[in-house]
Amino acid sequence: MLLASRSKEYSPGVRMMNTRTKLWSLMIATLSSGLMLSGTAMAAPIICSDPTINHMSMDDSQASACLDSGLGNIQGDNAVQDPFLSGVGTDYQFIEKSEGASNPTTMYSLEYAGSNGTGTWEFDSSLWGDFGTIALGFKFGGGNQPDNWFVYELVPGVSSGNWAFNLPLDGGDGLSHMNLYGKNSVQVPEPGTLALLGLGIIGLTLARRKNRTS
Repeated sequence: MLLASRSKEYSPGVRMMNTRTKLWSLMIATLSSGLMLSGTAMAAPIICSDPTINHMSMDDSQASACLDSGLGNIQGDNAVQDPFLSGVGTDYQFIEKSEGASNPTTMYSLEYAGSNGTGTWEFDSSLWGDFGTIALGFKFGGGNQPDNWFVYELVPGVSSGNWAFNLPLDGGDGLSHMNLYGKNSVQVPEPGTLALLGLGIIGLTLARRKNRTS
């Protein structure tokens, strides 16, 4: 009886089954850890810019980079008075400026909401059909403490999200307005160009058919 028991305990089939069970357990644990790490990475904030002074943060699932920030105003419709457009954002063009909280703009329905240093923003996703790259500008009022304006480049396709404003230096009084900027505009062919292209394709098709029949 004792010999049979030992033979059963140490048989190759049982050892192989135990090995497979351990391998499956290890694979499941590794996969679970990877999923947990990827979920954590997706929620990483992008801080703009110096965390020791007044600064902003946006989730990296919404913004791809902090482009610029400073003290003053981003006027938008006046490039001379917009330090982003006259500085690092010279290749961007101004699209439109928000008219106030929960008050959509006329072209792309840009609007924002917020209180106590956090809020949301959104605009019409059709803007991505007009520009390959889009940036959002945030202007916070009051305090005259750095920084009070910030510009983020958005992740392609994203048209809504949230923002957070932190004030180590104090003195801010909420979001004043937002600006939409864009570059790499998408060129839509004019009807006349499309018509000429269509005629060219028809002509090539007829010529090929004629060559085949001759």
